[in-house]
Amino acid sequence: MKISINHIGKMEGQADFVAEILKGDVKSAKIMTTEGARLIEGILIGRHFSEAPIITSRICGICPVVHKLSSIKAIENAFNIQPTEEVINLRKLLLLGQIIHSHALHLFFLSLPDFFELENDLNFIRRQPREADAAIKVREWALKLIEAIGGRAVHPINCEVGGFKTAPDFAVLKNLESQFENILKDALKLADLAIKIKFPKFKRQTQFVSLTDKDEYAFYDGDLKIINFPNASPKIIKAEKFTKNIKEIEEPYRAAKSAELNGEPFMVGALARINNNHQKLNPLAKGILNGLKWKFPQYNTFENISAQAIEIVHGIEEVKKLLKEISSVETRFIASPVDLQTIASANPLGRETSGADAVEAPRGTLYHYYKIDKNGYITDCQIITPTVSFLKNLEEDIVAYIPDLIKLSPAKRSIKIRALIRAYDPCISCATH
Repeated sequence: MKISINHIGKMEGQADFVAEILKGDVKSAKIMTTEGARLIEGILIGRHFSEAPIITSRICGICPVVHKLSSIKAIENAFNIQPTEEVINLRKLLLLGQIIHSHALHLFFLSLPDFFELENDLNFIRRQPREADAAIKVREWALKLIEAIGGRAVHPINCEVGGFKTAPDFAVLKNLESQFENILKDALKLADLAIKIKFPKFKRQTQFVSLTDKDEYAFYDGDLKIINFPNASPKIIKAEKFTKNIKEIEEPYRAAKSAELNGEPFMVGALARINNNHQKLNPLAKGILNGLKWKFPQYNTFENISAQAIEIVHGIEEVKKLLKEISSVETRFIASPVDLQTIASANPLGRETSGADAVEAPRGTLYHYYKIDKNGYITDCQIITPTVSFLKNLEEDIVAYIPDLIKLSPAKRSIKIRALIRAYDPCISCATH
């Protein structure tokens, strides 16, 4: 028996799905990317390191902020550049804007319609007009936050190594802060819709990986936390050591790589972050999570959708705290970018250097690594995107899920498989970087 889904749809990028079943056993389940590799890592070789944040932010139009920040942080680590607290707070705001707007888009318009068996999003909007309005308002608010700090909402240009070209307009930030209560109400509407959905009772044990920080729910910085099975102790590793544990795999049936951690598939993204860091959630978000009465780790990957809804609420709460803090800082204290001469002087012996770092993208941990020669040109780089990280885990989930679907009609089975795939919020464009 063969299950084929041509064009999964309603996700970033294009992919198909094929499964082979023999005598009731699922022999394989493959996500087939249907767009070519873009070879961004190859393009960066031989280019000056200053071009990396500009080029890598073009990997994705949905999440350019995270590629730019991960690239910038890796370069700063290579040259031992320490950004100021004000710069870090502005970057955190940029990143939170990215998380909130991406989650709102995926949650309401791409994934939730699957559980009402509605293929046409317009029908879902007609069915849930209040929530549709809320999703649009939340996303618009987050995009305005990115624009105010980054210069523009898509491929922001204001953030650079060491600082910002210009300080944000604090009047705009104050205006966004004044909208907090209404935006939070809208986010709670989305969360209420998501957590009331009865997701399939699916569970498969796996590894969960995300950044973690002792002081906050980690998005911008931290070490990597790996949790395995219920009785295993969590493992903490430095972000720059990640490539010693992870193995990227090339397969002939797709342009995107996949990955394994210590020889096993693993999960990244909102559910992984909730599993690893739920104690650090802001109060309202934590209250929603407590109401779900999950046992941790939560192994139902459909609940990644609930986790995204919780992160939207957490993110808005966090934005309010940061806006209050940053709006009290005068413009003159916002650091300018570090110029190339200053960066060169940080490497006075003209030695080869390298740097790596990670941030949490909406879909999971994003990793950038660069090796830079004595003249400032990139000689090696590695970018590991969240979708590359979880592709193997997604395929293993489908293998485990298909036996529950065998007796369904082909049309119903297709809907269920696509719902699981979209619950991951895959970005094929990033995966084929």
